Amino acid sequence: MPTDGYHISAEQATEALLTHNVLVFQQIYLAYSEELYLLAYRCLKDQSLAKDLVQNLFAHLWENGATISGNVRHYLYRAITNRAINELKRRSRFVSEDVLQWETEKEGLQEMTDYLLLQKEMMRQVQALTPRCREIFLLSRVEGMEPAEIAAKLDITLNTVYFQLTMALKHLRTRLLDGKRLK
Repeated sequence: MPTDGYHISAEQATEALLTHNVLVFQQIYLAYSEELYLLAYRCLKDQSLAKDLVQNLFAHLWENGATISGNVRHYLYRAITNRAINELKRRSRFVSEDVLQWETEKEGLQEMTDYLLLQKEMMRQVQALTPRCREIFLLSRVEGMEPAEIAAKLDITLNTVYFQLTMALKHLRTRLLDGKRLK
């Protein structure tokens, strides 16, 4: 039996879900839950809802079992994407065409996987920032706030916001590019 969730076949995953094999289920969860969260968050732009969808997906798989055909990653990506779309429809929000048209073509899936892995690494690097720098960066890049809004919210100068954003971006560039230059 494989020791990590990335190398579990569809047959092994199906058998584990139907027989409630805790070890294999944990391996699948640990391997994919963060990527699925990032995918759900990309669609929903709501952290707690994205976490809930991932938890509900795994709870559903555990309680009801599932017959997984094909690749486990493809199955989970499609399942979380469908749940996110259903949630958006339920809330009567605008659903962008790119979310509705997302296909599981090999190139599209590879592109999505690369994006999710980059997001995962970027969030890991953001955690290494100082608390204040991290807070300012997240307000700017995740929440979409303008520097003036951040300065007012945190009761700091605009120059401090710009300086902290510069430091955060420099840190991320250095860590994510491993010293390589962008072309």
